[in-house]
Amino acid sequence: MDIKTLTTFVSVAKHKNFSAAARELHSVQPTVSRHVSELESELGLKLFLRTTHQVELTQAGAVLLPEAQAILANDKRVKTLVQNTQKEEKNHLKVGYLATACSFFLPNLVGQFLLNHSDVTTSLHEMTGQEQFEALTQNKIDIAFSRRQPKLDENLFSVEEIYADKMVAIVPAQHPLANQTELSMSDLEGEPFILFQRSEWIEMYEHILSLAQESGFTPNVTFHPENMRHLVTSVSSGLGISIAPQCIKFIADNNCVCIPISNVNLVLPLYIYYKRSGASSALEKFVSTCSSIKPDVQNAICSTH
Repeated sequence: MDIKTLTTFVSVAKHKNFSAAARELHSVQPTVSRHVSELESELGLKLFLRTTHQVELTQAGAVLLPEAQAILANDKRVKTLVQNTQKEEKNHLKVGYLATACSFFLPNLVGQFLLNHSDVTTSLHEMTGQEQFEALTQNKIDIAFSRRQPKLDENLFSVEEIYADKMVAIVPAQHPLANQTELSMSDLEGEPFILFQRSEWIEMYEHILSLAQESGFTPNVTFHPENMRHLVTSVSSGLGISIAPQCIKFIADNNCVCIPISNVNLVLPLYIYYKRSGASSALEKFVSTCSSIKPDVQNAICSTH
């Protein structure tokens, strides 16, 4: 018993005629007869009484008819449900992002994109870099705004730079260095440093350590914040100073100051990562929108205001 034989059975029952059923099914009468015979053989019962002029349901056929109709209706419902789900998935974008690195442009970017593409829906997922890596490789997100992901296979994932960031010192507003327009690494010697755990910030941590050692000291790391906002609050509270990407200025409060560091050439790009194959139309449009706003985003990160 399958969908094809049940469809044939229901059509014959409706028309009470094998030829009419064949026409409705775009088939031929021998095929219709074979399907009915297969169904009768499987059930071990006659489903139709065949006379010269018409075909009538047997008692068994009458019992089967509403059940067959229900099975066919459910089959259609399930197919429609699954197909609609696939359609919805193609028009829904799951975006992973780094909170501080994206805070100053992502809301406007997504808002403008949705305004221009009302058929697309979007969900935003704040993640760490490691969480983004896992989500991308497991197809849990469609695109990620991330720092460099050296473990991602760029044969499988497209990558595009959105903006280039640089490092700044962040000090309490009442700190003696707060009025400086630029600092050198040696100015920070002896200060209590607030830095993320090395395992969470390997590239940045190693570079800060190297710069300090080149200036003749090893940073006195006294505290590891949980996230960028925690870092800002800790510096603003006078617990120490830090070195962070310049994008931190967008979440900094009036109790701390961001100051450029001289002779530091480390560039910290923010990228978008997404799979090269199978990109939906919605994703392609979103990537295009990301590309179009790059100059404005770079200007914003470089602005001193």
